[in-house]
Amino acid sequence: MAENGHISKEQQDAYNAAVAAVQAATYTYDPGADEYFQDQADQAMDTVSEMIDAYVEAAQQVIMVATVNEMAQDAQSAADEREAMALQEFMGANDVALQDEDIEAYNDALSNTEQAIQVAAAYMAVANDENLLEQANDMAFDLRVTYEEAASIFFDLDTTAVWVSFDDGATIQGLQVGNYFVSPEEVLTRAETQDFWLTSPEGGCWFAENQEECLSGGP
Repeated sequence: MAENGHISKEQQDAYNAAVAAVQAATYTYDPGADEYFQDQADQAMDTVSEMIDAYVEAAQQVIMVATVNEMAQDAQSAADEREAMALQEFMGANDVALQDEDIEAYNDALSNTEQAIQVAAAYMAVANDENLLEQANDMAFDLRVTYEEAASIFFDLDTTAVWVSFDDGATIQGLQVGNYFVSPEEVLTRAETQDFWLTSPEGGCWFAENQEECLSGGP
């Protein structure tokens, strides 16, 4: 009876051959970085749209200040006081004061928009960079995970890297996207000669009595 359960030489050879075949085979799978980072980039751009809408709403009072500033300059250069009278009437008919809460709302909205744009840019950089996608797939492959198992993703501005954690707690190394970003100093250097910047609240010509003269390099 026991002989019916004995392992034969043929069975031994078949098993060992199967083991050898498995050990010699090359197995692979697609962790799915391409689709994952494209989805993250799309979601991040949706957030950018929401933040821009919030910024536009918060900027309404600042736009009012800009309107008053422009009218004040027209009044300053006018031949008589009719422009000043029009400005006075405009001030009386509209809420032109800039309150603390207006400034706080504007500053918060501007910062939130900047952060959202940075995150979207980082995710888009990965989604459109074949080398970064290959690196992301390789990292996930080494951990034996797929991006469907991703638990969270974030962009760290200090390291200019994108990080992804998975359901099992594993985290891939940072995907470096620093070469897609420029420093604030570079942005300001490039912008400081542009009229759009010079006539903004941060520019030197915002409160100038004569903006045209200021933009042309006058006192």
